Amino acid sequence: MSLLLALLALAGYFALPEDWRRLVGTPGDRWLGWCAQLPPSLGDGLRLALTMLIPMVVLAVSLQALRELGLSLLVFLPCALVLVVIFGDVTQPQAAARHLAHWQSRPWATPLPDAEQNDWVTPDLALNSELAEARKDMLRESLQELFSPLFWFLLATPVAALGYHILRLAEREGEPTTQELARHWLTLADWIPTRLLALSFALAGNFTATWSVIRERLLRPDADGHILIDEAAEAAEPVDLDSGAEPSVALTEAMTALQALLQRALIVWMVMLALHTLWPGA
Repeated sequence: MSLLLALLALAGYFALPEDWRRLVGTPGDRWLGWCAQLPPSLGDGLRLALTMLIPMVVLAVSLQALRELGLSLLVFLPCALVLVVIFGDVTQPQAAARHLAHWQSRPWATPLPDAEQNDWVTPDLALNSELAEARKDMLRESLQELFSPLFWFLLATPVAALGYHILRLAEREGEPTTQELARHWLTLADWIPTRLLALSFALAGNFTATWSVIRERLLRPDADGHILIDEAAEAAEPVDLDSGAEPSVALTEAMTALQALLQRALIVWMVMLALHTLWPGA
């Protein structure tokens, strides 16, 4: 059932219509609004913990009750609903579209080669800086909206994936007093997924170059996971901006290559899940 639910989650991530995305995001927004009314005297840590744990406990008890009543087949329904909400409430497609629209509408000056930096420069912004910022955004959002929730779902059922999703919402849309704490907890929750994603980039791209970049920091507890996947992606799918193309076209082609790398990394994850499903003892 895990493979079927994972495929359903991916359908929600990639194919859910935009109107439905706004709809599935409503329960999370309302829940955060309700939790914002918890007494400040509880402290930020306890308030954030309750924000996460109450929905997780409700879901876990509901699933267990269905099993106790002999309705195991119905367990699929709440799991499917929760996964559609988690993987449908995403911003990564909008972020990619925002960068593309910015590049296409930007009044780029004629790019000039910088002999010392071997880079393009414009009167106000280097193209490589634009690309680095966009790549950082896309990798972070793909990690926290797709790969990390998928990891926690596969490791510990939709209950853990729901907790991660609420934590991400709190970091993105919660009160300022809890956002920093939620960001710290997310860093801890992302530690394993970032390492797995970096390894996936090695398998899906230039293995030798990627492994040489990540091998010394892969298991270091203090290594920043977001920097790790950024550098791994750059090594797995090197991008040389075409100096003869329009700046917006060159940047769009670079982001298309990154999207292709992320899709290949996702295929690696799904192949591993399929193999585990077919041969659970392997």
